[in-house]
Amino acid sequence: MSKSYPFWLKGTTILLGIFLVFIVFSYGKFILMPLAFSALLAMLLQPLSNWLQKYKFNRVVAIITSMLLVTIVLGGIVSLLSIQLVQFADRLPEANAKIQTVSRDLIQFLEAKFNLSPNRQVEFLERGLETLVDKSGQYISTALGATTSVFTTIGLLPFFVFFMMYYKKMYRTFLHKAVEGKNDEIDSVLDGIQHVTQSYVVGMIMVISILAVLNAIGLWIVGLDHVLFFAVFAAVLAIIPYIGIIIGSLPAILFALLFTDSLLNPLAVMGVFAAVQFLEGNFITPNIIGSSVSINPFMALVALIIGGQLWGIAGMILFVPFLGILKCIFDQVDGLKPYGYLFGDHPDYKKAQLEPED
Repeated sequence: MSKSYPFWLKGTTILLGIFLVFIVFSYGKFILMPLAFSALLAMLLQPLSNWLQKYKFNRVVAIITSMLLVTIVLGGIVSLLSIQLVQFADRLPEANAKIQTVSRDLIQFLEAKFNLSPNRQVEFLERGLETLVDKSGQYISTALGATTSVFTTIGLLPFFVFFMMYYKKMYRTFLHKAVEGKNDEIDSVLDGIQHVTQSYVVGMIMVISILAVLNAIGLWIVGLDHVLFFAVFAAVLAIIPYIGIIIGSLPAILFALLFTDSLLNPLAVMGVFAAVQFLEGNFITPNIIGSSVSINPFMALVALIIGGQLWGIAGMILFVPFLGILKCIFDQVDGLKPYGYLFGDHPDYKKAQLEPED
């Protein structure tokens, strides 16, 4: 006979559990973050590894081959972007001359409009630079620490991914032994988690690819140079909702502002990114990622905010699939099904909202 507990005790236990989870995620991110990325990559590479094993590849060889193939593809993309970046760097002296011209025009404008002498403007500028230098020291220290962490994580990822894929069956057997008599339920949950994660990662790659193509077409029509770099840069950052497209479009807008003689070109670049953002937010992402993860937009936004607060940009990328995994687990457990329903984006609910109320 199941024992019933009062609501206040259940609520207190849930709040305490949420608090402990926040503590663990905050203080354990040094190991949880690379493990999370590795798990996503392992689930993404598993179908490729399974396909290679069907063609008589040894398990170890299949895993290593799948990792090498992905590395080669990513290396090719990074090489193309690096070429564009080098070409862009060659034009920095031209940008410097343009900035000096704009600065002289700005000084003359301020002197005529606000009666500020050039010496007074230089004094204000020096004060601002002193503040900027003081602040930049703090930012550089933080950035160096973050860079060290990133390189450490990248160095560990191949090993984590390999062992997660190699010992996959062991983890499933461990759960079977730990929870006896519920092998079918455990297999259902694990298969659901893998399906949700693979769908999300593949969907995210598809969204980035589509956005890169749309950005490139729009910037090519505008006539902007270094189209590939600007298009891919903006597409990658667009996976961070709301602010990603703004940050990603700034380099292209500034480039158009500095290296073109007309203000129409920067405005046209802004128009391209605004149009692509409209398509992404209303058609592309909802039909690709939204249908894969099946998380309602409000909960996805909450997950983004919490992830950004705990793990920064990595958290904003990871916490949405985390929420999809939680929903998959909750849907399989009778006592947690209401929470799975709360996280979901249900077509029947959307249809009900379109009907008039009695």
